Amino acid sequence: MREMFRELERAESAVEVVEVGKEYVTLDVPESVHDAPRAVPYELVEFGQDARNWFVWDMAEKQPRAPHNGGYAGKVQWGRPNVAWDNRAGGTFENVMDALDGNINGHVADSWRWGTVEDEHGNEVPEEPRELYPMAIVPHADFSPEPGLMFFDFDDVVELQGDGTAVMTREVWGIIQRLDCYAELSTSLSGVHCFALGEMPARVDGKKVLKDLSQSLPGGEVGHIEIYGYPANGRVMGTTWMHIDATPRHTVTERQETIDALADELLDEEDTITDGEQAQQAFDERTDVDHGNTGGGSKSAYYGLNPEVIADTGPFSRHGRNGQGPHPTHGGTSTPDSESTNFGVDADDGWKCWAHDDGGGALQLIAVIEDIRQCGNASDVMGDPIDAFRVCLAARDKHASAALEGENPPTQALRGVLEVQGVDYNEDGRLSKANYALAIGLFEEMEYTG
Repeated sequence: MREMFRELERAESAVEVVEVGKEYVTLDVPESVHDAPRAVPYELVEFGQDARNWFVWDMAEKQPRAPHNGGYAGKVQWGRPNVAWDNRAGGTFENVMDALDGNINGHVADSWRWGTVEDEHGNEVPEEPRELYPMAIVPHADFSPEPGLMFFDFDDVVELQGDGTAVMTREVWGIIQRLDCYAELSTSLSGVHCFALGEMPARVDGKKVLKDLSQSLPGGEVGHIEIYGYPANGRVMGTTWMHIDATPRHTVTERQETIDALADELLDEEDTITDGEQAQQAFDERTDVDHGNTGGGSKSAYYGLNPEVIADTGPFSRHGRNGQGPHPTHGGTSTPDSESTNFGVDADDGWKCWAHDDGGGALQLIAVIEDIRQCGNASDVMGDPIDAFRVCLAARDKHASAALEGENPPTQALRGVLEVQGVDYNEDGRLSKANYALAIGLFEEMEYTG
């Protein structure tokens, strides 16, 4: 790892800021993206140690390909619906550099297994090997440490001048300076990418910012800015590593205040959502997670338990029509139990207590039944590691032992295991392999005692 970092340190920046004028910034740029020196920032390499968001990049096809060292150059599916945590196609920067034989400037290997294409006669023939480069993606939120990765994509903001230089608008340069982080020139040599850590403000509708900029280039082109990243789902970035030398060489760090300020400045009222809409969106997203309805294999089976079965374990287990009746723990509140419909439950939509404005999935209901949380305070039980641990023990040992046999609990519950055992762990990211294995072993040995 140290030698790899030394190589990164020695790499030259591809783009030089020659002059910062009143209207434009003059850049000295490479003739081609293929012949440019590449400078990869340390802090994005470090982010990928947990996120495993590195791939090999087929620049010609704009396609990420598997980074594993085994000679496979076929297209890969990297999104959450396609892969589970343990078998994602992504890897670390080290995985990618192993696959590329340490070559950051375009690696071609005839021995790699590529796909097939049709020739002019309609016959299937092997694809011609192409140069592959290291690249990173914005990972899905499921696979991301916090703070997550944010990507700032400026299009049509650089104009080539025909003499080895290009000009960039001062408007864009001002935003880059405010972000104070690593910036690179895009593949087309007409755009800029910046990377920082943070998250999209909750008020942003659609989970990204896409806005036209104000200043035009000398040729009349007016570019735009696109901002996306955590907690929205993943996105290919098309990295080039053509670093702009007047920006930080290795800094990909938290810039939340700047992200919030840019959203305020760029967005109109119709581009944002109200506080009430934010709250509803957060509830809907939490419910998706609670029920395990993410469409992928990255969630624990504990999230997929049927709340209807759990509801039938309480003292008020008989529910009326359409799954409504008295709450299985506290019964009716303003009406007798025989007439109460303050509780509703559905296998797909979870449960709801109208008397206390609470609800969630099976785990939230177990928290109430087992008196781990009071009704009215159960929806976020999985946000607390120790409560999550207690709920999952109760689920496994008392409420759904058959359904959960051999299944691992959610990571949050494993954090709780480590906390009650006094084991230190990184609270800001995912558990290390060692801590994860230790917590699984401890969890298997523990019993729920009520």
